[in-house]
Amino acid sequence: MFFEIIDVFLSLPRIHIIATIFTLAIVALLLLAKKILGTYNFNIALYRKIAFTPLIIELIFQLGVMNDKNWFLKESLPFEFSYLTSLSIILYYFISDLKIKSWLYFAGIWSAAAAFFNTIIIGNETWYALLRYYGHHGLLLFYGLESILGGFRPTFTNYINAIKMTSYIIISISIFNILAGSNYMFTRSKPDGVNFTILMPEWPGYLIIILALGLIFYSILYFCGKKNLEHYK
Repeated sequence: MFFEIIDVFLSLPRIHIIATIFTLAIVALLLLAKKILGTYNFNIALYRKIAFTPLIIELIFQLGVMNDKNWFLKESLPFEFSYLTSLSIILYYFISDLKIKSWLYFAGIWSAAAAFFNTIIIGNETWYALLRYYGHHGLLLFYGLESILGGFRPTFTNYINAIKMTSYIIISISIFNILAGSNYMFTRSKPDGVNFTILMPEWPGYLIIILALGLIFYSILYFCGKKNLEHYK
């Protein structure tokens, strides 16, 4: 199994590796900019402006597929877990809430890690599809890391709420998939691309494993990040 996992890493498309490195570099620069400018100046200069970026990215993608006449109900909606999570960043423009930081810490870092360590990218995607994939996941990584580096520490309640929200989203999209015959969040069949599902059994085995891995990842994030939150109250 170990060598099979290594083979997955070695088989990642070159474009994915390049785009991932580029995305990680931008995330690092944003985090560095916040450290240099300070939280207050960074928030005024960029923070709330960046919060609208997920919506802009999604609009570009939607216009792109419509222009190419490739828009399909079963494929083009932003109903993947990471895209829905990324779009929730827009809430930062209106409120600065601990619940948003908690959600992006758990769901954001998990989504980004899953997207960068393996991928559904094949290599023949359009530029706007690549922008959507790496743009959303890059923003999720930035906001997730920014939360913990900025002083946020998850409580057990945050941890449980993240699990509940994730469950609600998966159940809702699963119902939509049954009604529409779609496969958002890959609840009905494995995703394409070079990813670890090729090492997993068919439905529902792979889905159970993915959910279990997500729970383990959430748990690791909780135990690594938890700390008394009295200074937030």
